[in-house]
Amino acid sequence: MLKILVLAGGMSSERDVSLESGRCVAAALRDAKHHVDVVDPRDTLVESLPRQKWDVAVPMVHGTGGEDGVLQRQLIDAGIQYTGSSPEASALTFDKIRTNRLLSEYDVAVPEGIVVDSRHGLPQNLAAVAAFGGHVVTKPPRQGSSIGVSIVQQEYDVAAGLELAFQFDNECLVERFVAGREVTVPVVDGRALPAIEIRPAVQWYDYHSKYADDRTEYRVAPDDLPPTLTRIAVNACRICDVTGIARVDFRVDEQGQAWLLEVNTVPGMTTHSLVPKSAAAMGLSMAELCQRAIATQLQRPR
Repeated sequence: MLKILVLAGGMSSERDVSLESGRCVAAALRDAKHHVDVVDPRDTLVESLPRQKWDVAVPMVHGTGGEDGVLQRQLIDAGIQYTGSSPEASALTFDKIRTNRLLSEYDVAVPEGIVVDSRHGLPQNLAAVAAFGGHVVTKPPRQGSSIGVSIVQQEYDVAAGLELAFQFDNECLVERFVAGREVTVPVVDGRALPAIEIRPAVQWYDYHSKYADDRTEYRVAPDDLPPTLTRIAVNACRICDVTGIARVDFRVDEQGQAWLLEVNTVPGMTTHSLVPKSAAAMGLSMAELCQRAIATQLQRPR
């Protein structure tokens, strides 16, 4: 039996999802006979936690303060081992602009994009997007769970897309929209789990489709995906130095080209989440999945 600290909650816009992920992970590990405490970093200063009380921590804080390297640095300062990526890798992958630039250097296909800044004013930003042209996606570069994301098909909708993104970040990443299939590949310590194709009941896989809409369909390990997809996902995690449980999101276009959208270092672990679905297809329970990541971490030199 291990003494495990699950961190969930936080203060980001993904707080509710984080709390649910924490509940699911804690329940699974308790069922596996581990002693589990759940702490919300919103209410407790992580650096003040007793370092000898737990064998390992499992961060389940999504979004700002949880996936951006802040929590990881706090755990290191507190002397508490934790599953997942380093503060540096977390900060990198939380920033989609930096991640896309790095992956492009290694010839990983990411959607073409531009960055606009709220400080430049709406007329200048609209002109920049108009020059970029076409069907685009506007997104805050440092958010998750599709929060602040818009699919913009008409020029008159650009302003609304930028305004929404700027509610969450002073920059907005404007990417070329990739028509095609929504696919994700979980990666656990450098090994890919079965890919999942997501088929939302609405236009795209938005926040509601991810966490509340039971009409969303999931195809686990469909046999018509590009054969290189899992290799790309594993390679992206290697390039970004991502460890632990991660998830790499793609769009696969009609020609079978995979376009990498995002690398998630603290993916959701709710009943609607993708990583547990993929693990279940391999016969792995939530507890077994978490225990794999924990065992890997405990084997590393401190």
